[in-house]
Amino acid sequence: MSINGFDVKSEIAEKRPKGEERLALLSGFARSCFTLRKFKDSADFEFCLDCQTELVRDYISALVADAFMVRPKSADKNAIVYGDREKLPVQLCLIDDGGDFYDEIPERFAHSAYYARGVFLGCGSMSAPQAGGVDSQKSMGYHLEFAFDSENFADSFASLLGGYGITARKSSRTEKTVIYVKDSESVSDCLALLGAEKTVLRLNETVAVLAVKRDVARLVNCEVANAGRTADASAIIKNAIDVISRTRGLDSLDKKLKDAVAARLEDMEAPLASIAARLGISKSGLKHRFDRLTEIAREIDRAAVDETVKEKK
Repeated sequence: MSINGFDVKSEIAEKRPKGEERLALLSGFARSCFTLRKFKDSADFEFCLDCQTELVRDYISALVADAFMVRPKSADKNAIVYGDREKLPVQLCLIDDGGDFYDEIPERFAHSAYYARGVFLGCGSMSAPQAGGVDSQKSMGYHLEFAFDSENFADSFASLLGGYGITARKSSRTEKTVIYVKDSESVSDCLALLGAEKTVLRLNETVAVLAVKRDVARLVNCEVANAGRTADASAIIKNAIDVISRTRGLDSLDKKLKDAVAARLEDMEAPLASIAARLGISKSGLKHRFDRLTEIAREIDRAAVDETVKEKK
């Protein structure tokens, strides 16, 4: 089974922070996914939080109720709607002294891991290779990202991650600014910051399994390549022996070459090292004898071609 963002959000939702930590989480979540929706036939607005899943919706609404004794005006599968667009944003530290929504992380949360957890609940996602099946880091890479509406806010969040030694990259996607980490080590560090310890363990297990699979695949590929080269070399020698046998005869060869021929014919699939050991010579010495047999066969073929040309003339 693959590891994804829902696993991380589920693990974050298992914890019930209180006090400043709870406020930081709620502020990070709200800042990453809030919208203001105007009432029909009114100048007033509703404060809406896009939760994406029922799990996050239930978790956030419970924390807001515990912290501020506020119940949502309505809640569907993906969103929580609060009627008061002024009081709750102030309580969630979303509005600065000038009455505008913060375009950067408030200073009090600039180094808060809980703020990062809230942001991931609001706009984070993740994917990782599966330990089972045929996967590779190239085709199904590690990827954890946060998608923001504001580039300034995205930059301030990247600074928050940098404070924990996590180097993040930035890209643009339609109207979003995306902060992301790619390699398994950075993803693991980011998950630890988010408090997803169980997911970190699963990720590390996946990394280990995939590393073993890659090592085995490389070994098998090397063995297959070596076997192919051995088969090709064996076929060349077999052809040379056949040519010599049909034309000059094997008795025309000196004793060293005849011994090499006999050893090869005894086992056509044996590697050079094995045959050399039986003959009591070095591998390079045996290769030299086989090269000589091949050259003799080529000389015979060239002579046959020359003879054919003469006859045609």
